[in-house]
Amino acid sequence: MPHTRGVFPSEKFTIEDEVDYITLIESVKNIIENIPAIEVYFSTEFIYKEVGSDVNLFGTIDYGVNTILLLLTDLDKEISIEASKSRKIIQDKISKLKFLKVPKEAWFVDDYVFYRDDKIFEKGDRSEIITPVSTGIKYAMFCELLGVGITNDFVQDTFEAFKRMHIISFSKQKKIMPTLLTLTNDGILSMVMYDSTIKTTTYRKINEIASDIKSGADIIAVFLVGEMICYNNPELFNLDYRYRIMDTHIEMLSFNKVTKEGAVQYLISSEAIMDNAKDCVFPTLTRVETDDTFSFVYPIVEAFSLIA
Repeated sequence: MPHTRGVFPSEKFTIEDEVDYITLIESVKNIIENIPAIEVYFSTEFIYKEVGSDVNLFGTIDYGVNTILLLLTDLDKEISIEASKSRKIIQDKISKLKFLKVPKEAWFVDDYVFYRDDKIFEKGDRSEIITPVSTGIKYAMFCELLGVGITNDFVQDTFEAFKRMHIISFSKQKKIMPTLLTLTNDGILSMVMYDSTIKTTTYRKINEIASDIKSGADIIAVFLVGEMICYNNPELFNLDYRYRIMDTHIEMLSFNKVTKEGAVQYLISSEAIMDNAKDCVFPTLTRVETDDTFSFVYPIVEAFSLIA
C-alpha cells in the first residue's frame, strides 16, 4: 500500500569486496520473499560514488563531458579557423555517445514485481518520452495549444488542458501512455510519458517526484493520467494482478491532481470516450472522493504536507 512503502537498507561495496550483479539481485529477492503480501512492487537502483563522497559519479561525468563539448564549440567560434582533425574526432565521439542521450535510470534502475502464489519475479520493460527539462513549456502556451482559456488560476488551467489533451489522444488512439506532469511556481511544466509492462514504474516515479519535492524542488502541482481498471468483485483483491485482470472489470481513464491542498481524482469510462456510451459507470469526467492515505499518489500528498 502507498502508506506502507519503504526503502531497504543500502548495501555498499568497493572494488575490493564487490559482488556480481546476479548475486546482488538474488539477495534482494530473498528480502522481498519475506514480505507478507500477495504481490510486492519494488525497484533496484545502483549508484556509483567515490569512497567518502555522496556525489553520484555518473552525474558528474555527464557534466564533465558536456563541458568539454561546449568548450570545444566555443573555441571554434573564437578562433574562427577550421577545427583540427583531432578536435573534430573528439566532438564527433561525444555527439555519438548514447550514454548521454539516455536517462540514467535506464542504465541503473530496474523495476520488478513479485507474485507470491507462484513465487515469480517479473522484471519490467519500459520506455519514456520526456519534455526538455532545461527549457520546459510555459503553461500559457500549453493551454493555448489545447484551446483552454486563461484565468487567474494557472494550476487549474493547466490541469484542464492536461485532461483535454489525453481525452483527445485516447479517443484517437484507444490507448495512452501514463503521463506525469510537474508544474512550477512560475508556470513552467515538464512531462514524462512512459510505457511499462508492470505497475512498479508508476509507483517508483511517484516516489521520485515526492523525494524531489521534499528536497526543495520548485514544484507546486503534479498531474497524473493513466488507464485504470475497476473490479465488481472485491474478492478479486485476494488474487495477484495476473489473475485479477482475467476477471470481469471496467476500464477507465483516471486523472489525478496533487497540490499542497491535497489530491483530487477524476474518472471517465473508456467506452464513454470511444463509443459515446451513456449507460456506463462514468459517462462523463466525474470527480470521485478518495482517501488520500490509500491513494497511489499518497507519497506526493505527504511530501507537499511536509513543506507546507
